[in-house]
Formats: sequence, C-alpha cells, structure tokens
Amino acid sequence: MKSLYLRSGLALLCAVILSACGGGNGSLALSGTVSGLTKDGMVLVNTNTGEKLPIPNGTSTFVFTKLAAVDEQFNVIVDTQPTGAFCKPSGTTNTGKANVYTAYYIAFVCTANPWTLGGTVTGLDTKGLVLANGADTVAILPGASASTPVSFTFPTKVGDGSPFGVTILSQPKDTTKTCTLANNVGTMPGGDYSQIVVTCQ
Repeated sequence: MKSLYLRSGLALLCAVILSACGGGNGSLALSGTVSGLTKDGMVLVNTNTGEKLPIPNGTSTFVFTKLAAVDEQFNVIVDTQPTGAFCKPSGTTNTGKANVYTAYYIAFVCTANPWTLGGTVTGLDTKGLVLANGADTVAILPGASASTPVSFTFPTKVGDGSPFGVTILSQPKDTTKTCTLANNVGTMPGGDYSQIVVTCQ
C-alpha cells in the first residue's frame, strides 16, 4: 500500500513538472504586432510547431492558433515576404521560451522596398533648374550643349507603391526658356522609375 501511494505521488509530481516545463497542454497564445505592412503576401511561421499564419495587408496584430506551453521554445520568422516589401523581427522578440512576458510581445517591422526616382531633361542650357518631389529636391546642371539630354535622380529613394509628384521648384536662370514636366505624377512600380521627362524650350 505504501508503495502504491509512493508511485501515485511520483506520478503527480512528474505531471506537475511536465506541465511547468511545457510538456502539458499549451495555454499561451503566441501573438504580437506588425507595423508598416502595406503589401500583401506576408506569411509568418512558428518553426517549433510548423504552423504558418498569413498576415493580410494592413494587419497590425496577429495570433497563432496553436497554443504554447509554459517554457516551450518558439521561433517565429517570416516564411514569405510581402510583395514589394521586407519585414523583420523587432529585436529578439520573435524567439525564446513561452511565458507571460514573451508569448504576447512578438513584434515585426515592415518597410516598402526603396526605388530610385528620376528622368531626363532636354533643352537645358543654363543653371538654376531645381526639381522637387515633396521635400526632396535635385538641382539639374546643363549638359555639354542644349541638345545634350541630362539624366537625373532624386537623392531619396521612394518606397514601392508610394505616390510621387514631381514639380519644378525653380526655372533655369539667365534664359528665355521655360521647362515643363511630363510623366511626373504616379505611383512607384516594383522597380526604379526613370520616365520623368523635363522639356526646356
């Protein structure tokens, strides 16, 4: 009888230990936040369980359906990057042992892929032409002659899918010519855009 009580006590102790060490049924929902996601296609995966979780465009929070036990190891990574953007964990919040301090604070930060914005100027024969895309500006110098096209790019890249609107901040000096713009308003495609046309005449 004493042996039976001893075995029962040991079994209960083992059950408690397993529960505390992640061997029992999970009770912690792995969840967190996503910031800056403006693209479709992002998928997270908890490599410990293999569960994949699609994250729709504009999502700010997420919750995995498979619960984790206390002290169970988790490692949440980006399985598929969104189209035209790149997402990464914020610090080391995406990996560790599950507890009330770690399971609910997984965070990812996303940024749109940056692309170069630019174009070509024709007919420019003097200095002073300045173009602007919002607060970003670029001064255009003339080529070897007025008939020589001049290429330009803005110093700051523009995120994939972001709007742009290029204007003439100042016309060239010491000339009777006036410059006009074409293809100067739109949305950044999935690559560099160099189709802005400036014509001075």
